[in-house]
Amino acid sequence: MRETIGGRGVLEGAFTLLEALDEHGGQAGLTQLVRTTGLPKTTVHRLLDQLADLGAVERAGRGYRIGSRVFRLGRRWQPELRDLAKEWLPVLSARMRASLVLVVPREGRALVAAGAVLPADDVPVWPGSPLPPGTAAGRLLAAHHPALAEPDTDALEIRANGFAAESETIAEGLGCAAVAVRTPDGRVGAALAAVLPVRRDPVSAVTALASSARSFGTALAESTGRNRAG
Repeated sequence: MRETIGGRGVLEGAFTLLEALDEHGGQAGLTQLVRTTGLPKTTVHRLLDQLADLGAVERAGRGYRIGSRVFRLGRRWQPELRDLAKEWLPVLSARMRASLVLVVPREGRALVAAGAVLPADDVPVWPGSPLPPGTAAGRLLAAHHPALAEPDTDALEIRANGFAAESETIAEGLGCAAVAVRTPDGRVGAALAAVLPVRRDPVSAVTALASSARSFGTALAESTGRNRAG
């Protein structure tokens, strides 16, 4: 990215740095950020100073980390969906005896919106984080939103079957099945995924998962409608 002092270039540079911090787990040093972003060192240093003044990043030792202002603003992302997920997912997870993850298509990627993870499962669920390649939820969303990923040879089969499944992509010993959460007009607005030990065969959870996804989609539409009316 070329050196700029104003306008869109500064915004792009600032968000590039925030994305880079996220890639490094929320904290990184100046040299790491220069290497990751490809921006000139002087540009990175200047933008970090400006972001720190705004509370978007914080100085942490000899490096920088995501600031409280970004965290505070980010908590307002998709409030109806996330609030409903906090209410529903733990109950559904306990009923199905499986970890559940709600995933949405945003920014050309499949991003985690919320999750309920059983203590026994080592599943990293960070709201806003992108899914690794090959997950059931990512493949299901890509089958309905081709811009999210490279064409999947199984996309037609996924759409026909109504679910996607995989084994040990997220973690060894765990499999995953995902179904669509549809909007009132029939579009696929999210994916609901169940993470299970491979011995249980993730496909066995599809029927219960699909029923839960339909109920969740209905409740979300009603919640969104009430908020708009208010």
